[in-house]
Amino acid sequence: MSSFIIIFMLILPVVELWILIKLGGYFGALGTLGLIIGTAGVGVLIAKHQGLNMLYNLQSKLSQGRQALPEIVEGLALLVGAFFFIVPGAITDLVGICLIIPKIRKLIIQLAVNKIIYEMRKRESRF
Repeated sequence: MSSFIIIFMLILPVVELWILIKLGGYFGALGTLGLIIGTAGVGVLIAKHQGLNMLYNLQSKLSQGRQALPEIVEGLALLVGAFFFIVPGAITDLVGICLIIPKIRKLIIQLAVNKIIYEMRKRESRF
């Protein structure tokens, strides 16, 4: 898994740069720069709005003494999505969009939780 992350971190900037060059061919340098800055701005605004709503829900649940783990996990996913919006590039923007849209974010979280549970059970069965 760690080798996958290392390879991904080496390949992602190259692919992002290639896509930005291609976008520059279609939209021009200023258009591409505007697209990069625009997606970062929009992503931050959306994440801020949703993040504030999530913080309100978290505070409400905690004050009622209820479990708030889903809100914490969604908040972390939203934070990661906002981070990906700020990082310039088309791929990271697509990942950011997926983590900003609530239904897709919940699906991604569910898939990640299922994968973690599967891996934990697989490791447990080895012992």
